[in-house]
Amino acid sequence: DLLDPRVKAVVSTQSTGGAVGRTAARFGVARDPGNLPIAKIGSSLTVNMLPKSKIPRTGRIEPAPKNPVVAAVQTMRMPYAKIFWPNSNGCASGLRFDDWFYQQNLSSEVAEAAPRLDDIELQLRNFRSLRESQHRIERSVAPIEERFSDIENDVRYLHPWVQQVKKENEEAAAWDAY
Repeated sequence: DLLDPRVKAVVSTQSTGGAVGRTAARFGVARDPGNLPIAKIGSSLTVNMLPKSKIPRTGRIEPAPKNPVVAAVQTMRMPYAKIFWPNSNGCASGLRFDDWFYQQNLSSEVAEAAPRLDDIELQLRNFRSLRESQHRIERSVAPIEERFSDIENDVRYLHPWVQQVKKENEEAAAWDAY
């Protein structure tokens, strides 16, 4: 009878264990919080948190359009890479095109996209990178059967993940600038 009623409730919940658990009961949580909605930023994000005067007619905040010069350079890059790649040091070292093109230490987008890869694909990427470093130390080249010289038949395993990260970053920048 000397105990505060709140302390009695906590002590009774602690002794039984209850649905909440002992740790939560220690802090005075008397009920299960249930499934709380977790806000996620995804590609299907709609603008339901803004005042009605600020909601665009499309219902989405679109990223700013690309600079036409940048778009033209990006379309010209791959035909040049098809000519350049078979005679490059990366190909001679046994790297795939995405191993050479998307380097984690040069781009934060690649550093964010690489952990999203399948574990085996990520381990193979790391192995090819270590093997390429070893070839550079030894001043040797990979055997011809270990080279990925044909870009058209090479699987772009990292490209879709990097594109997804770029879209997420553009959408986040659009949200920040809105």
